[in-house]
Amino acid sequence: MALAQEIQLEPVSPEALGGWAQAVLSFRLHPTLSRDVTFAGPALAMAQWGDITLGSHRYAMVLGVRPDGEAGLWVDGDRDGRITPEEAVPGLRGNGRVVWELELLAAPAGGEPYPYPLMVVWPEGRGYVYLVGGAPRRGELVVDGKRVTFVLVDEDLDGVFGTKDDFYAVDVDGDGAIHGDPDGHERFALGEAFTVGTTSFALARVAPSGSWVLLAPTAYVPPKAPLIPGHPAPDFRFSTFPDGKSLALSELKGKVVLLDFWATWCGPCMQELPHLKQVYERFQDQGFEIVGVSLDTSERDLRAVLSSQGIRWPLSFEGKRWDNPVAELYRVYQIPTSFLIDRRGVIRFRDPTGDELERAVAELLAEPRAEEPPPEAPPVALPEVRGPPKPILEVQVPTEVGVLPGGATVLAVKLANTSPYLAEEVRVLIHGSPEGITAPPLEVGDIPPFGERTADLTLTAAEGMAQGNIPITIDILYHYCIGDSCFQMSQAAGTALAIGVAPTAARRAWSPWWLLLLLGVGVVVGWFLWGRGLSGVGLVLLLVAGAALAAGVFFGQSRQAQLIGAVLCTSCVGIEEVHAALPVLSQEARAALAELVRPVHLVVFHAPWCRSCPYAISLVEQMAQASPFVQVELVDAEEEPARAEAAGVSRSGRLVIPAVLVVETSQVLFGTHHLEAQLLALLREAGR
Repeated sequence: MALAQEIQLEPVSPEALGGWAQAVLSFRLHPTLSRDVTFAGPALAMAQWGDITLGSHRYAMVLGVRPDGEAGLWVDGDRDGRITPEEAVPGLRGNGRVVWELELLAAPAGGEPYPYPLMVVWPEGRGYVYLVGGAPRRGELVVDGKRVTFVLVDEDLDGVFGTKDDFYAVDVDGDGAIHGDPDGHERFALGEAFTVGTTSFALARVAPSGSWVLLAPTAYVPPKAPLIPGHPAPDFRFSTFPDGKSLALSELKGKVVLLDFWATWCGPCMQELPHLKQVYERFQDQGFEIVGVSLDTSERDLRAVLSSQGIRWPLSFEGKRWDNPVAELYRVYQIPTSFLIDRRGVIRFRDPTGDELERAVAELLAEPRAEEPPPEAPPVALPEVRGPPKPILEVQVPTEVGVLPGGATVLAVKLANTSPYLAEEVRVLIHGSPEGITAPPLEVGDIPPFGERTADLTLTAAEGMAQGNIPITIDILYHYCIGDSCFQMSQAAGTALAIGVAPTAARRAWSPWWLLLLLGVGVVVGWFLWGRGLSGVGLVLLLVAGAALAAGVFFGQSRQAQLIGAVLCTSCVGIEEVHAALPVLSQEARAALAELVRPVHLVVFHAPWCRSCPYAISLVEQMAQASPFVQVELVDAEEEPARAEAAGVSRSGRLVIPAVLVVETSQVLFGTHHLEAQLLALLREAGR
């Protein structure tokens, strides 16, 4: 009988383990912070704030863009409520992203503080960043005299190990490589047991600082089947849809089989479907088969697609989303996902598409059949995984909702999208409601990136219900896509129905739309008067606006303070370097432009209210006159918001202009400070 083991863990670099050990979390920025922190750094044309929480420590950070277009990050590392120039973090810029690396101190409750390495990645022009870290810890356990590597990862990046989405990985097969990807056979949730040889263990305790874990022996758990090329595909039996025939994967041995996980609601899946049909028609008579596993919930939608697309291959459909038993067996967490299996039932390729799929099928069909000497197994290769299947909605519900027998009440479910991805087809419904309580499902629709919705769910109690508190569960169902992969999510929140208690009117957050309007008008008028020499009146208006913002923070109206801050920022998002006269192109610039030998396209983003935009437009037009290779396009960023956002000119719904995009290099220059010199440098790079 195995004994419990306390495993000592040490910090390890994610690069030493693999990409699976590096956690990634999207992190929203705001124009203001909900607590009192001052910024004493350089003047910024645009600033966005965030709070990084690591245990009991909170670190305020400012991501700002200087008037010359350079981005910077400052973090209140000593947590004194004041961010100084010395707290700037060195960064690296390239490929449309800026990356900063820093180390903070995490302070988990009940554990010792420890250094926490972190990367902040900003896709330029966006209102969010990615936090990259996970602070992995590595150690060894001993099973039957053999040392086995154990790794613990802080997946939720909260500085506390053993919470929420954290996971661990174990080299259970002892091959020296840990397959810790989300669908890997050596990755385990905190509540999962793992097996080495014939001995199974479970996590009994985790040190909040990640310095040790306690493993306890548990009842035998069958090990997970490897799903990587070179290993047998797990067998399963299913009823084909819609004819209901029984079929097992093992019955298709001797054929090359593509096991395809998809759904009609998955855009990338539907885009690949016509090509799958072409491959099927070309190779089916040669011994190729497709087995589709649908993660749909709507039988009607699935039947419509099968009919319109003429799909003839066997299909598994349970109507249970990700609870499909075949999807669970193959640990599918994103779609489209596919496994190409050879005639002997061995996985040979993961997620082949397009021409790669055709070549792979032709290659496997040309191999010897099972009765002939089998080829050597290909080298094991880790599949490429696009992203972790994490929920992207924050759910808030009241702790208790009153309802009278025979009456109805409204349960307000607040949903906040915490990611840069669109949450699609969001549904809210009651799970396991007690007898006498009815609540029709509510279709919320889509929730945009970082958007919010409040779903008012109507609950009705039957006459004669006994008084008391009844716990209920609210389920939130939705899906979202990242690139060519889609994820379907199910989240739950609990509350209680107080039967016999009169419902209280739902309290709505104070929404001072009139105050926002007055502040916006006040700032505009203030700047107008300032420009007319009435600086005193303008200053008074600006001070009143600032006082209102401070009052919002002081009285706990942090959300309203952020809204007010956003209005205030609309007056400063343009990089306002007002020039009394239009520019005159220098002789040096004309000489440099004469050396261009290739066309260069410049796109100038502007707006009617931007006071420095005419300067940038005039300078670029003079360059176009000086060289036939300089082509200019003027874009009103307010009239074409999609182009402005794609170029990184629209930031969190606000414009940073003037901005000049060099199409050939995808580089953007903001403002007018040293604009001629900066543009010439980019033109030389793109036009020579």
